Amino acid sequence: MPGATRFEQLTVWQRLHELNVEIWKATVHGAAGRDFRFANQIRDAADSAARNVAEGFGRFNPAEFARFLEISRASTLEAQTLLRKGRAVGYLDDQEFGRLDSLAERGLQALAKFQRYLRSAQARRNAARRYRPRPNAPNDPNV
Repeated sequence: MPGATRFEQLTVWQRLHELNVEIWKATVHGAAGRDFRFANQIRDAADSAARNVAEGFGRFNPAEFARFLEISRASTLEAQTLLRKGRAVGYLDDQEFGRLDSLAERGLQALAKFQRYLRSAQARRNAARRYRPRPNAPNDPNV
């Protein structure tokens, strides 16, 4: 199976993007929407999780990508903490909290699985094969 050519093809990005969108929807109306500080914090955490997957993808290096996934993991955990706060103060009912927390857990599972892959020998071999210089390619990248 060929590797992903765009970050949108990665399951981990898809999971975290879904979490991001659903958190934005959940914080538009009601008490969560009126608490601008809370809404901005949880939105930024969820947004950061997806953004860091995309940024890591653009690094073309498994070790660097894994580091960006660590940042993404921390942002997802921050979003989960804020979900718990939202439930505790009455911004989210138990059903909405459960739905969003489940999305966060799915994102964390996808992150962990992908991190294991990126730290594997197989990922290093795939990256070396994919990004090795082409024979007879000019050394000057501006050519």
